Amino acid sequence: AKKAKPMDAVLKVPENKVPGCLSTVFVHATADSSGNIFYTGDSDAMLTKGLVVLLTDGLSGHTADEILAVDPKFIQEAGIAASLTPGRNNGLLNMLALMKQKAKALAGVAVPSGPSAANPSASPPAPVVEGGGAPVADSIIGKVLAKLKPTTVRLRDNSAQHAGHAGREGLAASETHFALEVVSDVFSGLSLVQRHQLIYALLAEEMAGSVHALQITARTTAEP
Repeated sequence: AKKAKPMDAVLKVPENKVPGCLSTVFVHATADSSGNIFYTGDSDAMLTKGLVVLLTDGLSGHTADEILAVDPKFIQEAGIAASLTPGRNNGLLNMLALMKQKAKALAGVAVPSGPSAANPSASPPAPVVEGGGAPVADSIIGKVLAKLKPTTVRLRDNSAQHAGHAGREGLAASETHFALEVVSDVFSGLSLVQRHQLIYALLAEEMAGSVHALQITARTTAEP
């Protein structure tokens, strides 16, 4: 992080902001006349800034084809993932994804894929959301939608099945037991344990409040 070059404030714009990071992260890309891509980036968190430097230094000076060929599994194979929290590991994957997207754009490769490619102005399909309608449930769904960019969120309140359960002292009578299903590609490269840890960290406030038990199903769009 101490080796990070200052990032011009004018580059800290929404299109350079990495989505799904617990810290605020920006990455900007340019290309030279030979088609080599160069990155600059910054973060408001020192550890995350170190991860930014790792990727920007490692990928700068390469062509778009070389950058697009980088396998995210290197994060695990190099032992980096083992030293990161699930949230920061997820953020690192999101940084790499944005850098690849910018490399595509600079190389003139169409970034959109699927049905929306024929209509660049089309918005991505809205996620499937089931559940909610109560304060805690709405808070859970809102945080999952904001941070995990899911295609599907299903939340079932099973509190009625546990009426009279001893639980923790002071627990509310409702919204204590939930089953949560999240389908999101931010889970790519994360183990099952890391996915659960990421969700628990995201919902720490709810888990410290009325929620006694949370059953989690977390998978990517490529997983059944």
